[in-house]
Amino acid sequence: MFDKLMQKITGKKEEKYLPFEQDGKTYNLYDMPDGFVVKGDINLSSKNLKELPDLSKVIVKGSFHCSYNPLQSLKGAPQKVEVDFECDNCALTSLEGAPAEIKGWFDCNSNYLVTLEGGPQKVGGNFNCNGNKLTTLQGAPQVVGRHFDCSNNQLTTLEGAPQKIHSYFDCNHNRLTTLKGAPQEVEGYFNCENNGLTTLEGAPQKIGGDFACRWTEAESLLGLPKMKDKSKVYFNGGIMDKYGFSEAFNGVEYQNLLDSSAYQSELAMYRISQKKNSGNSAEQKEQAQAKRKAGYAAFKKRMAKEEREE
Repeated sequence: MFDKLMQKITGKKEEKYLPFEQDGKTYNLYDMPDGFVVKGDINLSSKNLKELPDLSKVIVKGSFHCSYNPLQSLKGAPQKVEVDFECDNCALTSLEGAPAEIKGWFDCNSNYLVTLEGGPQKVGGNFNCNGNKLTTLQGAPQVVGRHFDCSNNQLTTLEGAPQKIHSYFDCNHNRLTTLKGAPQEVEGYFNCENNGLTTLEGAPQKIGGDFACRWTEAESLLGLPKMKDKSKVYFNGGIMDKYGFSEAFNGVEYQNLLDSSAYQSELAMYRISQKKNSGNSAEQKEQAQAKRKAGYAAFKKRMAKEEREE
């Protein structure tokens, strides 16, 4: 109170101060020299910051943390961070100001992001953008060294996703009716559960782990990625019954599914129909679109019912 009263009397603004110690010296993060090299980490988490100090010309050899602050922007963030960058659980509406490249992981989960534009384009570790308000992945990094988590958003498309993932890819709990735009190769598991999917069209060509697609409106496993023999497929129980696997909630091994006569028969019929309809008429496209819309409407109805029951 006294400091604020003196500011009014003298007309002087309060000098901002955030101490940072290195090599036995104490620096003010609001007044750092250009090109200053931070040998370790900068941790600004839980400081009640509404904006970042200008560290754009500071080089951070370790990690940068600014999580759990009421930040709406990353303006002022360091542009060179050698390890991890964490800005989760803030109030960010944009990633503008983030470094273009991160060698470790980048975590921006649990914000209010509606776009990934302005974020890093190359991430050496994990990329987490789950728990936001994203409707598209446009602007996402195109190179990701480990997993990519975009779950619990409002995605209606996977267009913009990187096309190769070196660990798992998680897009569960969104509003997807198709997997078009999904990575074509995923070295870990692929999770697209709790969406309005009516088809597996657009699914990855190859995955190294399990494939989880429960709680969707899909009625067929046609379009399933190429998987390892012992990897498991998780799908709605009723659909697995169709292929001869009852009580399959805990998954069915990929090779066992391929060997089932029902799946082989369906695949053969599908290939015949594809040859007949290789042109794909406008009418067929409209029918497919109508089916996706109906599937998403059924998905929304089911989710609303579950929320009421909770």
